[in-house]
Amino acid sequence: MSITLINPSGYPSAQDNLWSIAYSSNSGQVDFKYVFDVFVDGVQLVRTKVFPEPSNGRGYFDAMPVVSNEITYGWFNPQISNSATSTILNQSDTLNQKIYQIRVGEDYSGTTFLNLASGNVTAYNYSAPLFKRRQINIGQKVNNWLTNRPLTIKAKLTDKILIPFYFVGDNSFFTFKKYGYSNNLIATYSDPEGYNKIWTQHDLGVKAINDSIASTGGGANFIDSNVKYYIVEKLLDDAIIKSIRVDIDCNPNYTTINLYFINAFGMFDTARFNLASRLTMDVERKTFEQRNYTLNNSSVNYYDANNVYNESKINYGSKSNHSYKLTMDFPSDAEYVWLAELIVSPQIYAEIDGNYYPVTIKNTNYEYSTYTNNRLRPLEIDIDLNQTRFNFKR
Repeated sequence: MSITLINPSGYPSAQDNLWSIAYSSNSGQVDFKYVFDVFVDGVQLVRTKVFPEPSNGRGYFDAMPVVSNEITYGWFNPQISNSATSTILNQSDTLNQKIYQIRVGEDYSGTTFLNLASGNVTAYNYSAPLFKRRQINIGQKVNNWLTNRPLTIKAKLTDKILIPFYFVGDNSFFTFKKYGYSNNLIATYSDPEGYNKIWTQHDLGVKAINDSIASTGGGANFIDSNVKYYIVEKLLDDAIIKSIRVDIDCNPNYTTINLYFINAFGMFDTARFNLASRLTMDVERKTFEQRNYTLNNSSVNYYDANNVYNESKINYGSKSNHSYKLTMDFPSDAEYVWLAELIVSPQIYAEIDGNYYPVTIKNTNYEYSTYTNNRLRPLEIDIDLNQTRFNFKR
């Protein structure tokens, strides 16, 4: 008797099929079934018995429905937690992945044989792309910004710019360069604090960078209104890996609303809606009817001595839900492709007056607009603020 187990390899997605394949020399036995067990952190999550595929005697088991439920999303924290590494919102070697174990056995002739072969699999939290599924994977983002957005960003001095990074190595560092309105390099600052976690959620906004530089002895307000743009360089062993350019929007005409959303790679990105925003309210009322007069000994009255009329309908309860229509200023073709991730994102927060509200995208259709087809075209979306409010009860 022998049994072979083949598990997913490379960079399998926890949001796509995770096929494990088993083959046993006993697969021809009457009522033979493969027994697949899934363990995470030593805890058994499921046991499944699978009949062999008739054409080749193999057993096929997809662990994705089990493993994807083990991915957690409750770690969003927009506030800096460590003043010595002030661009980091969160970092971990396991933040965006899940290790699980497959154990395979056999069941036939009324007897079950467990754990005859086993293996560990690392599933990464990213979604399969529309095109080139299984050809494109998160492994192609190693030592890179974990985003599909263009790496030239426009932002206010007060904006947070959430960008994740996928790092594999010993240590990495940041260098910050600021440029004036004549496009001249004003100053460069190399952050002495290293970053060595695999998954890092950064805030590369002005405040986060200034706080980071000040906390490591570089002085206050490194970036201010005299800066036209700045460049953030991610370094490994003194070699530039990747850089991001941020153009400062000093005098926006509208109040900007930033949306922070889980992107296609399972970490947070920032979408900046910098044109007019419109707040609306939907009210749901509960009412009951009554007669609109009172019966007295000598009269039937419709109003009282103060000329207050009787109600024919009582509003005894209501609740209100609020929505925003947001507008983004002329995204590029590449930004339209990237922003599709916002529409399908499972977790989105809107920053309003320094608070972070969970929201739901109301749009169910999305056009990948291009300059060739539509010229410059703003993006409009509708969001529900998931903040139901109940009003007076009578």
